[in-house]
Amino acid sequence: MPVNTIFYKTSNKIFHKTALAAALAAFTSLSHAAVIEEVIVTAQKRAESLQDVPISVDVLQADALRARSINNAQDLAIATPSVVFQKGGMPFANNFVIRGIGSMGIEGGIQPSVSFVVDGVPLSRISEFSADLGDIERIEILRGPQGTLYGRNATGGVVNIVRAAPTSETEGYVQQSLSDDEEYTTRLMYNTALSDKIYLRLSGMYTNRDDYIENVIDGNPDLGGEETMGVMGKLAINFNDSTELLVTADYRKVRSSEGAQHVDAVESGSGVDPVSGLTYDTIGAIRLRSLGGGNAALGQEVVDDPFKTSQDHDQQANMESYGISFDLTKEFSDELTLKSITAYRSSSSYSSIDVDNTPANATQTYGLGLVAMIDTNVSTRPHDELIANEIEYFSQELRFEGSTDKLDWIAGAYYSHMEEVADNIAPTSLFNNAVYRADPKEATATWNSYAAFGDVTFHVSDTFDIFAGLRWTQEDMNIKYWNQVYQVPLAFVTPGAIDFGVEYTYLDLSDPSVAAVLAGGGLTTTEFERDDTSADWSGRAGFSWDFSDSAQLYATASRGFVGAGANIGRSANASNAVVNPSTTTAYEIGLKSQLFNNSVQLNGAVFRQEVVDLQTSRVVPGSINTETFNAGTLTTQGIEGSLDWAATDILMLSASVSYLDTEIDDLIQPCYPGQTASQGCNVDNGGVFVQDVSGSQMVLAPELSYNVQARMNIPLESAPLNLFAQVSYTWQDDTSLTLDYDPALTQESYGLTDVSLGIEDQAGYWSVMLFGKNITDEYFASSLSASNGYAGQGRVQSRTTRGAQAYWGVTAKYNF
Repeated sequence: MPVNTIFYKTSNKIFHKTALAAALAAFTSLSHAAVIEEVIVTAQKRAESLQDVPISVDVLQADALRARSINNAQDLAIATPSVVFQKGGMPFANNFVIRGIGSMGIEGGIQPSVSFVVDGVPLSRISEFSADLGDIERIEILRGPQGTLYGRNATGGVVNIVRAAPTSETEGYVQQSLSDDEEYTTRLMYNTALSDKIYLRLSGMYTNRDDYIENVIDGNPDLGGEETMGVMGKLAINFNDSTELLVTADYRKVRSSEGAQHVDAVESGSGVDPVSGLTYDTIGAIRLRSLGGGNAALGQEVVDDPFKTSQDHDQQANMESYGISFDLTKEFSDELTLKSITAYRSSSSYSSIDVDNTPANATQTYGLGLVAMIDTNVSTRPHDELIANEIEYFSQELRFEGSTDKLDWIAGAYYSHMEEVADNIAPTSLFNNAVYRADPKEATATWNSYAAFGDVTFHVSDTFDIFAGLRWTQEDMNIKYWNQVYQVPLAFVTPGAIDFGVEYTYLDLSDPSVAAVLAGGGLTTTEFERDDTSADWSGRAGFSWDFSDSAQLYATASRGFVGAGANIGRSANASNAVVNPSTTTAYEIGLKSQLFNNSVQLNGAVFRQEVVDLQTSRVVPGSINTETFNAGTLTTQGIEGSLDWAATDILMLSASVSYLDTEIDDLIQPCYPGQTASQGCNVDNGGVFVQDVSGSQMVLAPELSYNVQARMNIPLESAPLNLFAQVSYTWQDDTSLTLDYDPALTQESYGLTDVSLGIEDQAGYWSVMLFGKNITDEYFASSLSASNGYAGQGRVQSRTTRGAQAYWGVTAKYNF
């Protein structure tokens, strides 16, 4: 049967020379080859062939997503080189990186550098779409700045998700997946015509997965599980032959404990902790005993196994999101179309974390210096969880699209209003219950964004185009911030003024001794309001040249802009609350070609990009606090290549490769725990030594990454059935995960192997597929951090996703 899906990309560097020579010989001797069918994309907001778009683009169609069991956004990073996913402790802190460019908003306040766009609507966070990729028509991954057409948060690239639209057919499907790690997922879809002008498409899903991180302490919760449900409805109204309205509404609810933090290493060494006066070896021994609930050997067992924990609090994230959009298309003529997309979305995330990562609590501290508490009477939160992030936003895009024999153009305007509320507290007992600490925080950041844009492609001849685009953006931001820090030593208050409980700790604010401590500096309040306006331009210019009937060369220069962000973490004050705008400049030269009667598709790109004042967040080394800041100047350059070969009617071979050379400059960072002067901790910053990390490779930017894949489709005409089998391998180089370049926080290189084997009815009524993910059981950490010392959480902590271990499953689908 013809192959109708383009899978993944490659470079000749992946293969050994003997394999390459054999492949080239096979190309020249083919008497008959299958054909790679054309793929239509909307990367430039108009329908075009993938091979005609002068952008480095990967496309994953519905068949490819199902074949690799890609069911969430983080799996996209495994399928596509140059894309990296980082797991945050809360859903809104998840991070996507393309070509080494990404912004991790640990406490919110900044937009991601990689824009997620769903049905034309840009999302505020990838977490709004990270739990379900059902009923998808295709996913387009655009690399490099795309700010001209996609706006403010597309400096690294765009993930453009196109969900299936209603049709006039009456059809549907039921799909059920089961896995050996006790996950089951049900997906449903029904499409029908309500009349000859109104079509309806409904879809829904439900996922329930058991915990995969074992708690070694009886009675304490296992972690890593997930329960998700979602529904979506699409209504297409064809008013007449030239006017159509598409209304989309969706709702999702997620409960997950996958973001739990694991202690990978405890403190060690003969050095002395300046806070407690204890040696790090002593602190490490205390932490091991605590991790084991009083048993140091059991604590070491937890440290040695990333799939074991001993936390007593249920690390969980509860997320709810919903939205509605109105997509109106009006064709005035064959040459002029009006497009209006109006959208409203709301997203809320409520999370709880066990800050000390152990079963310790205020009634049994095991001698720890930092012990988490669930709640306290000084909290002002209207919810039960420790950390809340609520976002709601409205957007309106209005554009005209025109096309003639000589010209394709787009002109439009965009407006959005977004409000983000961060409300959280981290009550703790310090120094073995010697000090009570609580820090309720409420912050609200509001953005009003205005933009006007235009983009034009001029067909100079049948083989040569020039294109240019410009976007002007202004953003008005307002920040309202309030934070109180209570720090009350027991030694200075009367007995009973502080009541430490297992779940709830009470501070008697009416007690005279407490009032005296608070008045004497035990209570500090930070409260301010800031306004800021930023404005700048994005744009692109370039050409594309079809130098043969089956090959195109293109070159692009582009610029991107991200308006000011908000530092709304616990380090915020009136002077550092505004995170400076970020700009980027990029240059790209690419080749797209089809060879051997279109049985081979070979694409590649060479690029260089510079980002000034990259907006990102970090955990302050040696503490549990986070801050948002501008991370200097980032330069990234490299080569990407792809090869798709329809070797026969039944065999498709695909591969892709990305080589990155990144460097960050103009960046001073705190020293990592234990760093010596000879290791770089030698820059005197007002009596405190820090390090200059200029010249370092960017974090989350592996130098080399690649993916290779083979798929066979074998028709059994006599049955009539189709058999299919697929194997894919993804590999990425070592990469540092934090900007302080702590050698203990480097993820070593790893490779993942996925397989699938299935059978389907040639009439398209049913299919059954067996799949295996990470079948070689290759472990990798999605994030790493450090917090050294008596008031810390352990020398190294990690977060692990489900995909860091092998699992198998089966998927059955019935179409009607």
